[in-house]
Amino acid sequence: MNISVQSYAYPTANFKSNFYPAIYTDRKKTQIIIQDIMMLEGDGNYTYVHMINGKKILISKTLKEFCEAFKEYDFARIRKSYLINLNFLKEVNLSIEPYVTMQTGHRIEISRRRKTDFQKQLRSFKQHK
Repeated sequence: MNISVQSYAYPTANFKSNFYPAIYTDRKKTQIIIQDIMMLEGDGNYTYVHMINGKKILISKTLKEFCEAFKEYDFARIRKSYLINLNFLKEVNLSIEPYVTMQTGHRIEISRRRKTDFQKQLRSFKQHK
């Protein structure tokens, strides 16, 4: 079963309607706005979705499925079990023991195997922002 990403009207603070991509869980009962996801943490056949408001949602989908669904968004896989939203990076350290720190203070090590791909994604992200 694939994850479907759909756009819908979501009112912003200034009451203008913009279209934001969202995913639906629980047979379309729970709607998650992709821009509100800080990171995803894989745990076997389940994924914890960490929201920017501190909420943590458990979804019975693999992290790989989310990676496929979020390819066109600003997410990067930095470890086997972590997919992060580049918009919420606070600090990036690419020295001997590379890691990222998210705005909430979560510190996640970058795996050696994914370091080069992450650097490319980060460069591309910075150029487009």
